[in-house]
Amino acid sequence: MTRSMSRTARRRLLLALALPALTGAAATWGCDSGRPEPDPNGSGSEGLGFDAEAELGAWVELWATYDLERVDDLFLDDPRLTYFSSETEGLMVGPAAIRTHHEGFDFVEGGRAPGQELWVEEIHVSEFGRVAVVGATWHFGDRAMPDEASRGPMTVVYVDEGHGPKIAHMHFADY
Repeated sequence: MTRSMSRTARRRLLLALALPALTGAAATWGCDSGRPEPDPNGSGSEGLGFDAEAELGAWVELWATYDLERVDDLFLDDPRLTYFSSETEGLMVGPAAIRTHHEGFDFVEGGRAPGQELWVEEIHVSEFGRVAVVGATWHFGDRAMPDEASRGPMTVVYVDEGHGPKIAHMHFADY
């Protein structure tokens, strides 16, 4: 991939590359995407309409590019943003802490080629009004040798405050 490729074109290409991994995982959603059934009483409450493939695809793309700019695009710009990492002890709070955490993994402006791949499986999505909670298993390593990859459970909480879903909380652990 070259720098001359537009950010949008780069995102579409990387999302297209990530979708086969997500599509296999999407089968675990089955017929129930976790979205609530329409309210038979017609209360008018509207859910998030969460598109897990697009949102998780964008996050997988972040790890496929190590592009620090994408951190700002995906995470809520709010001091209430929180993050637990499987790599560091303690709760990180606020966008600056999450950005610094990614810098610690050598994320850089404009991105770089990672040495290993991140993918997610066993995805479960539940929506609660304007909030989507995603539980999954993350894997990081060489997909050709999945038994040797690091892995563990993860939880991602997305909220939509009027500008599309953003990550408000992430929690990773190791198996």
